[in-house]
Amino acid sequence: MSNNNRKKKNGMNPRTKAFVTGAAFILAILVIILCIMSGALTFKKSQTAPSQTPTPTVTAPPSTPTPSPSPSEAQESAEPSKPVTYNVTVFAGHGGSADPQGTMAVNEGDDITVTFIPDEGYQVSTVTINGELVDPADSYTITDVTSDMSIDVTFDTAQAGGATQPG
Repeated sequence: MSNNNRKKKNGMNPRTKAFVTGAAFILAILVIILCIMSGALTFKKSQTAPSQTPTPTVTAPPSTPTPSPSPSEAQESAEPSKPVTYNVTVFAGHGGSADPQGTMAVNEGDDITVTFIPDEGYQVSTVTINGELVDPADSYTITDVTSDMSIDVTFDTAQAGGATQPG
């Protein structure tokens, strides 16, 4: 019987065994790091004499849930919450500008008016709100902002007001 036809006694290639062992070790280290970062594990110094090297002690959070405060207690201890804000991004193409322009934070429920200012010889061509075409105008007001939004305006050269006919 040749060496190739013999069954391996341990059932696993040594390279595979080393890979699996290494992967399990890395996974264990990652689990420990995540537990520490999430606060599930904390370390504190034990009370030892100054001449001895301090030994870290692992403590887990209490397993019993903390009773929730009554509504009146919660109201008294509650800090004012930050308002929810959304980003409104305004972009004006070549031939004009917008006021305001760029990205700004707008509180939820607030209104924002954007004024479109064409350069000399230009006019507002298209206005899109979140990619949807709306009627072009010199300004646009968004009422009751409830999500991130984008406003894009393009400008075209203005058409001549009146052509004169040769006489």
